[in-house]
Amino acid sequence: MLTESEGYRLLDSCGIPVPPHHLATSAADARAAAGRIGYPVVMKVISPEIVHKSDVGGVITGIESPDEAEEAFGTITQNAAARAPEAPVTGIIVEKQMPPGLEVLIGGKTDPSFGKVITFGLGGKLVELLEDVSIRVLPVTDAEIRAMIREIEGYRLIRGYRGESPKDEEALVRVIAAMAQAFIEDPRIREFDLNPVIVYEKGVSVVDARIIVGDTAGAASARLRSGRPRRSSTRDQSP
Repeated sequence: MLTESEGYRLLDSCGIPVPPHHLATSAADARAAAGRIGYPVVMKVISPEIVHKSDVGGVITGIESPDEAEEAFGTITQNAAARAPEAPVTGIIVEKQMPPGLEVLIGGKTDPSFGKVITFGLGGKLVELLEDVSIRVLPVTDAEIRAMIREIEGYRLIRGYRGESPKDEEALVRVIAAMAQAFIEDPRIREFDLNPVIVYEKGVSVVDARIIVGDTAGAASARLRSGRPRRSSTRDQSP
């Protein structure tokens, strides 16, 4: 699995928006980086062997000052050493804490029968509860991506639900298209899970990325969460 900083570099090279970030290797480095990025920031442990960072106390959000950034660096380092002592830590990523928005997921995996497939659905904590996803076999056109977005039940949230402003569907289409193209063209990518991807009235941002490369795609701990394929219907155009 690529580390988060490596994943961000890959996404950035594809033109996919990610938060401003810096990989810090000391408390002083974290303090300086947080000041450059602008508060509030999030700090996360970076290790190729720690998949679920929060499980080891490796994530601290809502950091609002230089002193808090230094303290968070020490806390995360100590937590990782205590709870995952065998895991090598390459640094602590400091990244802008993005404003709240609609959380969705974009995923992909290599299916033994169909080849590379891509998934889309509601993200964040809702993904496992609702299993509201759509699936397509690659390659896909922009029109197919729009249909994919519009067939999930949660599309009403993208269109604007109960007086809320519509979210930036076209920016979401561009991100899915860019990730699908990278998945097709780069044989190293075996699986990926972008969750959450935050969709705003204007623009989107990927705030967590798990990307599996090489022969590690079968690792159980990093398996994509995917649901049942949905059939296209008239709800594609009229949610």
